[in-house]
Amino acid sequence: MKRGLYSVIILLSYCFIMSGCIKNTPYVTTLDPYMTAQIGTYNFTAKTVVPVIVDTQSHTHDTASVLYITGNTSDILFPNDKIILGVSRYRSITGTLSIVQSQAGAVYIHNGISYPAIGGIVAITKITSNSLIGYFSFQTASGVNITNGAFNVGKPWNY
Repeated sequence: MKRGLYSVIILLSYCFIMSGCIKNTPYVTTLDPYMTAQIGTYNFTAKTVVPVIVDTQSHTHDTASVLYITGNTSDILFPNDKIILGVSRYRSITGTLSIVQSQAGAVYIHNGISYPAIGGIVAITKITSNSLIGYFSFQTASGVNITNGAFNVGKPWNY
């Protein structure tokens, strides 16, 4: 009888101790990448948004990479439309970058035709441990205006 009572007490003690332990579950941070923009009366919404650091350039006292952010449309009628943003000399810092001054670049691709930007901005407003957040607007030589652009994309992995 004593043996059974001790076994129950030990079992209850074990359960009590284990229920008080902190479980070592990793913190899950979800990233919901998006890119949106207004193109005339058309609302562009990207189905996928991909950040890529393409090239590492060496300068005298400067090493920087070119960052490209590509938003592929979710539109059924125009499945190949995309917006590609480029940041020259990307250094993982926030700021507003001018397309006119070649600090950034942008192109809108519609039905396989590229409409490169001749003016506008690309701004990175926040950099977290896993994402880049910002906005953009630009004009093309053919008169296409891309306004109210916004993006939230996973931070690219640096080599």
